[in-house]
Amino acid sequence: MSADAPLQPSLVSSLTRALLAAVVLVWAVGTGMVAWYVNYKIQRNFDFELSESAHRQLFASPMYIPDPGEATPAVMHEAPDTVHDAPLLLQLRDLQGRVLVRTEAAPETGWTSELAEGFSDTSNYRIFTIYDPAKQLWLQLADTQEERREASRNTLTGLVLLLLLILPVLALIIRWVARRKLRSLGDIQEQIQARNGSHLDPLRTADYPLELAQVGLGVNLLLGRLQEALNVERSLAANAAHELRTPLASVRLRLHTAIDQAESNAASNVPLEEAKAALQALETLSHRTERLLQLSRAEAGDSASFAPVDLVQLAGTLAQEFWQQPRALKRLDWIAPEGHEPVWIQGDIDGLAIALRNLLDNALTHTSAAVELSVERWPAPALVVRDHGPGVPAAQLPLILQRHVRADSRRVGYGLGMSIVSSIALKHGAQLELRSPPADGGTGLEVRLNFSTSTPR
Repeated sequence: MSADAPLQPSLVSSLTRALLAAVVLVWAVGTGMVAWYVNYKIQRNFDFELSESAHRQLFASPMYIPDPGEATPAVMHEAPDTVHDAPLLLQLRDLQGRVLVRTEAAPETGWTSELAEGFSDTSNYRIFTIYDPAKQLWLQLADTQEERREASRNTLTGLVLLLLLILPVLALIIRWVARRKLRSLGDIQEQIQARNGSHLDPLRTADYPLELAQVGLGVNLLLGRLQEALNVERSLAANAAHELRTPLASVRLRLHTAIDQAESNAASNVPLEEAKAALQALETLSHRTERLLQLSRAEAGDSASFAPVDLVQLAGTLAQEFWQQPRALKRLDWIAPEGHEPVWIQGDIDGLAIALRNLLDNALTHTSAAVELSVERWPAPALVVRDHGPGVPAAQLPLILQRHVRADSRRVGYGLGMSIVSSIALKHGAQLELRSPPADGGTGLEVRLNFSTSTPR
């Protein structure tokens, strides 16, 4: 990251802020709902207390009724409400609504113009009215609205203060939990940073949560592909150095010899022979360079186009190509399946042509006997190349697939060619099988490319 680039917030900080904001939002909504419910219960409690007090006062208040001649209502000198620590607000009224008895805090005039049992509200009071039919008296007991609002405010203030006090602690807890749970993310970051061209081992994902384990598996797949690409690159360089060293040295030596002999004896035809040998060495160099390019293409696993391929048509085309060479004209036999019916598989026709061309070239190069090319349909599609030479000892068969191994310079020099065939077979999910002697008897080496399933046209 450059020095001028803005610093990005850490995942722990972002997660902490997001979780804290979500918690505060939920808590605010929850606090509002709790405040509404608590206020509802407070009002219900006030109403219950008001009703209970009214029924108790209904039996004691008639003793304070003044004589009928008095013009003003009698005043009751009562202690404050023991529950709410507030003065008692009571009025005792007759059938006409006149106030007969009141407490000191109650007004001289009636709270309501009409008398009816139950609760009623004015702008300043919550009133409960009850009627005593025996004494034909109405009793009204009231709470102030401000008293009730103050109780609700105190409750809401307590809830908000509790939230404000807990919020910093909650932020620290969320940050600690986020840091602890995201510790594995830092670990996988360290593992990725430790990987380089010489260290592409898979990441350790056994102890990670599911999501991080899946990320680790994806990174491991990428590391595997990168390792494969690097191996192909290194293998190509090693193969090029190995395969090109000998023909280049031979060309250089032949040309130096031709020049020296031409300078010493201009009439001799030796320089011409040396020049021909140098040309042959250059042809060998060209052939091996082509093999290296084929090997690079096969091992790199480039994006080949897989489509239905007719093995019969492919083999026939390759046979026609090799019959143009003098060495194959009378030695290569193409044995087509009965009726020349197509044998379809799913594959890359260019890659399969390279593989079959290498098999035929190896068979024609390393034996002087007849070579047969055939396609089998049953039990599974197969390309078969068989020579009728002396064959290969069983102990040497594994060496054929190894690069640069020359167990027998006359026959077992397949090296790169068979490596190319093996890589292409692997890309197609095919089995490369070597038999010497062949299963049907006789002599020679039989190489088979067995494909798992056929593909309809």
